[in-house]
Amino acid sequence: MPFQPPRCPFDDCSASVPGARFPWRRRGTFVRACDGRVVQRFLCLTCLRSFSTQSFRFDYRLRNPFLHKPVFGHLVSKVTHRQAARLLGVTRKTVELRLRRLGEHCRLFHAARLAGKHIGGVFQLDEAETFETDRRLKPVTMPVLIERKTRFIVHTESAPLPARGNLSPALEARKREYEALEGQRKSGSRAAVKKCFEALAAHLDPAAPLVVQTDRKATYPGILRDVFTARAVVHETTSSRTKRDGKNLICAINHTLAMLRDGLSRMVRRTWAHAKWRVRLAQHMWVYVVYRNYVRYRSNKEKRATPAMRLGIEVERWTLRDLLRWSARFPELLRVQ
Repeated sequence: MPFQPPRCPFDDCSASVPGARFPWRRRGTFVRACDGRVVQRFLCLTCLRSFSTQSFRFDYRLRNPFLHKPVFGHLVSKVTHRQAARLLGVTRKTVELRLRRLGEHCRLFHAARLAGKHIGGVFQLDEAETFETDRRLKPVTMPVLIERKTRFIVHTESAPLPARGNLSPALEARKREYEALEGQRKSGSRAAVKKCFEALAAHLDPAAPLVVQTDRKATYPGILRDVFTARAVVHETTSSRTKRDGKNLICAINHTLAMLRDGLSRMVRRTWAHAKWRVRLAQHMWVYVVYRNYVRYRSNKEKRATPAMRLGIEVERWTLRDLLRWSARFPELLRVQ
């Protein structure tokens, strides 16, 4: 079936709003230089600007449209940027630029797939710690919220943490230099955890009981009261010093974070591949979230369903071809062949 544009791709056009009246007509074709594909052009009769099928695709304006799939695979396989660049025969900057596009695409994709959906179950949250540029002076926290049974990652955030204590004189001097340039580093843990629970509140099944399992961090009960003001919350806790085996109350989130550290080069505890900037860590994490929820099967022993399928959000597994075909800016096109 010939492609039909769902709306105008220009944000300042009144026909770009989903559901708005959108008159258009075809306006010839052109051959894409990078792959020889014939692309249909269109004219928006509202703003009188032309666009093409390519305007709606993930690889819009990419000179090498064949890179994003292998880059995606490397990003979730504990391959560093430099090593991915070596394997693909490109520069490290190219890999970084693809990470930026993939991260934003995956963030919007996850939001689009959850839009209008209600989820229920037992939810677990824990915070993974890493750092940016300096392990002692610039630690970072990354709370991750999952559904326990399916291991579906509902939301994640990243936030700064204050510098560590017991610093050497040299590190104290460097800390003062950082504070002179960037200001005092304050904890963003509470705000980041709150965003995770707010994302859950937006999609929570109103008829399902809410059970949240965490460790005994003192800020969690107050955050739950602030977010779920009109809802009863069963908050179950366990000590963070409890042995992390299969009998641990929060075994599922512990296992998820262990898999995350094994899949993302940035999150390996002792590595040269730590996140130089926290924003890149967030982008990298969204790539992993989409891979874990929609592409990878729940486990090696259960290869019939992804976490999203187990939670009832999807009916089939997403392939990279489908995932990276259309831009997530146009969620109405997802799954269109």
